[in-house]
Amino acid sequence: MERPVRKSPRLKDYDYSLFGAYFLTICTHKFQYLFGEIEFGARGNSTHLSDIGIIVQKNIEGLQERFPEFDILNYVIMPNHIHILVLKVDIGSSNCRTVSDFVCSFKSLATKEIRLEYPAIQVWMNSFHDHIIRNDRDLTVHWDYIEQNVNRWQKDDYYHSNLSH
Repeated sequence: MERPVRKSPRLKDYDYSLFGAYFLTICTHKFQYLFGEIEFGARGNSTHLSDIGIIVQKNIEGLQERFPEFDILNYVIMPNHIHILVLKVDIGSSNCRTVSDFVCSFKSLATKEIRLEYPAIQVWMNSFHDHIIRNDRDLTVHWDYIEQNVNRWQKDDYYHSNLSH
């Protein structure tokens, strides 16, 4: 029996090493609530990061040291996924790393640190979602989405009120 061919989530024939802005969504394995929880409030919701969420945050904030060609413009850590808005810029290097290189390194670094405390845990889905930012309006829409994601948690595609966490 032949294995099904997995469709690539990347845009066909697009060079992900090109300079530009990208909106990335990285999900936890089986959409588990690993990174914390959202506390609902009358004046807006807030995120309370778990120990794993704090490790993930530290790794996001340390990525620009390893990947100076990627400016992290904005990000949000949700209970079972992360959105990161990045800008790939020209730093005059011959090293031509891609968005996938950036995400794979982040996932690897965070997983190594997480597994020091939780050795058997599966943290990530195998892939990630991306959206290539096309213009200033598109950038604003995705920036605002990140800013409002915590307040829209119960309407989020990744929200599951019946999950045990």
